[in-house]
Amino acid sequence: MILLKQVKMPVSHSKEELEQKLSQICAKAFQTKYSSYRLRRRSLDARRKGGADVAYVYEVALFFDGWDSQKQQKQAERASRNRKLGADISYLAESDENYLFEEDAKRLRTLLQDEESHAGSIPKIAVVGFGPAGLFASYLLSMAGLRPVILERGQCMEERTETVRNFWKRTESYGSLPEEEMYPDPECNVSFGEGGAGTFSDGKLNTLIKSNKDYHRYVLETLVSFGAPEDIMISSMPHVGTDCLRDVIVRMRKCIQAQGADVRFQTRVDDFSFREGRLTDLKLADGETMALDRCILATGHSARDTFRVLHSHEIPMEAKPFAVGVRVMHPQRMIDKDQYKDADEHYDLPPASYKLTAQVGAGDTSRSVYSFCMCPGGYVVNASSQPGRLAINGMSDHARDSGVANSAIVCNVEPSDFPSKEVLSGVDFQEDLERKAFRVGHGAIPTQRMGDFMQAEPVKQDVEATGEETMRPMTKGGYHFTELDDVLPVFVREAIREALPEFDRKLPGFTRPDAIVCAIESRTSSPVRILRDPDSLQSSFAGLYPCGEGAGYAGGITSAAIDGLRCADRIIREVLQTIENK
Repeated sequence: MILLKQVKMPVSHSKEELEQKLSQICAKAFQTKYSSYRLRRRSLDARRKGGADVAYVYEVALFFDGWDSQKQQKQAERASRNRKLGADISYLAESDENYLFEEDAKRLRTLLQDEESHAGSIPKIAVVGFGPAGLFASYLLSMAGLRPVILERGQCMEERTETVRNFWKRTESYGSLPEEEMYPDPECNVSFGEGGAGTFSDGKLNTLIKSNKDYHRYVLETLVSFGAPEDIMISSMPHVGTDCLRDVIVRMRKCIQAQGADVRFQTRVDDFSFREGRLTDLKLADGETMALDRCILATGHSARDTFRVLHSHEIPMEAKPFAVGVRVMHPQRMIDKDQYKDADEHYDLPPASYKLTAQVGAGDTSRSVYSFCMCPGGYVVNASSQPGRLAINGMSDHARDSGVANSAIVCNVEPSDFPSKEVLSGVDFQEDLERKAFRVGHGAIPTQRMGDFMQAEPVKQDVEATGEETMRPMTKGGYHFTELDDVLPVFVREAIREALPEFDRKLPGFTRPDAIVCAIESRTSSPVRILRDPDSLQSSFAGLYPCGEGAGYAGGITSAAIDGLRCADRIIREVLQTIENK
């Protein structure tokens, strides 16, 4: 196929106008018309440098009847030298669009179905955790006919949604209920349950991963096939939204079950057994011992009890950096105006996002402060998963229509900042912050006005006493106005305070006094990495495949899903090799 990149179109263009532009490019470049095309990517260019208008920028694949790959390659090479065509032109082999890992999975399923003698080659496989990594690992394994057993400590989506809503509702009454009523269900909450932590998030699917592009595309295509919006296939910042993502996950689960997998909810793994350096059994909370050959461990970054069990077995792990900080809220219309200037008054543009970075301090005290998981038109949510501890996250529905933008503003934290040199000291660091947040907020989200936070002053007013134009927090779960200095480590709060004026220069109004600051954003990524071989993807204890965000190999929905596919693909290839060697 021939690729056209940097095809710019006015924001208000129609499909017919885009097709006309493609025809004009083809006429100039190839003296013929394309037979068909496929949109591969679309982004919004709102920079408006030199007075340029806001525009959509496309990457398009063109197909030509009667052109073999050799002719396409030659035509693309010749056209690429012409800089007056209105697009960058290159060639991409159609074979690059094939999914070898899916072909292997289907080939293995056929072998297992056609030859009864191969049934003994099926290993006993468990997938622990049913978030993005576990979900996609299970999808590929079940497609291959390997019938994995999926063990998820939380509830199915239908029940989990109600459990989380009830928790949020209780925290709104933090002043009138006993402290224990502010506790989340430790087995099913915003972190644990079908879909994992990504379920109650912004549902963003963009990733910084440059490799594994075939896996990335496959993740998006799979989500679309189960009901996600088709525009995630071409958007430069694909977004599903919590409300839509829940339905997609349920459809995927039903497909996985139909392909032979056994999905067990409310089933917690409490321990692991090893013999001669190999995993042999899982011990479940209900007392069952499950013999198995392989286990994809995809528990997520909040499974602290699992980290401690693995550490007790001397599974190789290391402390890793992460980031902590706050979430800030602003009127979405302010962010739109900052990013689009006056264009949002003339065009129907999506709620704007932003990405901010700053380097503060110097030398050994230097810190990175940056925005993370920005949620246009979203909510700050109580994402607690342990009794007596509180953490927050950002979430939005597909429409992103809450009217309030929020983003984490976080500071890098290194293992040298942890209270000790122990492998799990980062976990202790997180838990201490979350314990303070719970206490200061009385079980609700600790909240402070930007003006007070910037001046490190005591809270001066409750939200009920503010004027009509003053911002109100937009949260899932109750909030309590208090002093965030009682939650944040000194080096974190000072780094953030130093960075905020720079952010205000980039986005005017960022430090407006009535903006909302909430704490604590403590789970940006896993505090540990469970070490694995880069080729086999196994721990030094054979049969254990540390996977996804909790194992330290992903940083979001998409990258976790990709890692789940990689681990499943590795097992499928191992089984195929076993069969072929017989």
